[in-house]
Amino acid sequence: MHVRAIVGGPLKTIAYLVYDKPKGKALIVDAPLGSTKRLLKEVEDAGVTVLYITNTHGHWDHTADNVDLQAATGAELCAHSWDSTRLANPLLATEDEPGMPVKPSRPDHYLGDGEVLEVGELHVQIIHTPGHTPGSICLYEPDGHALFTGDTLYKEGVGRTNFPGGNAANLTQSLRRLCELPDSTRVYPGHGLVTTIRDERWLLELAL
Repeated sequence: MHVRAIVGGPLKTIAYLVYDKPKGKALIVDAPLGSTKRLLKEVEDAGVTVLYITNTHGHWDHTADNVDLQAATGAELCAHSWDSTRLANPLLATEDEPGMPVKPSRPDHYLGDGEVLEVGELHVQIIHTPGHTPGSICLYEPDGHALFTGDTLYKEGVGRTNFPGGNAANLTQSLRRLCELPDSTRVYPGHGLVTTIRDERWLLELAL
């Protein structure tokens, strides 16, 4: 499994190109504002075909380039149904505004807890992790020991729950689920540095 990171937008949101080199298939995790051109360059350099664009949740800084990226790749846009209203209304339920229009988007496919996206030889499992938003998800690839957490879990931090739709009790339950993953799991958050479940276990165990 290969992972390339692109930082975009005023909130320094991270998009990830995740791909299987032998089969030449890829997915993109999140679509920050202004990230399309650089992601397409990474796609071209890797020589892969993007099958899915997945949103970890519906806040605009993670979805702003959905429309442009989908038009350029032909990939299927995927998100949890509980955040579909946020994709359709990008400035809903957040205090941070981008200072420019963000195009609304509509998923082609609604992801459910336990679903698996087949990306070449990668088997990307969907973990529904509500709390930051009702439709927040994490994407887990067990063979690659990789977890893409969006705004659910960061290095030395967790997602805010004080936006409309946020729920601290739900986030606690979500963190308990992540605590069950192996220590070796690398955590790729929506903002900040890559970490591991081992390094964040002290934080996750606060939810136990």
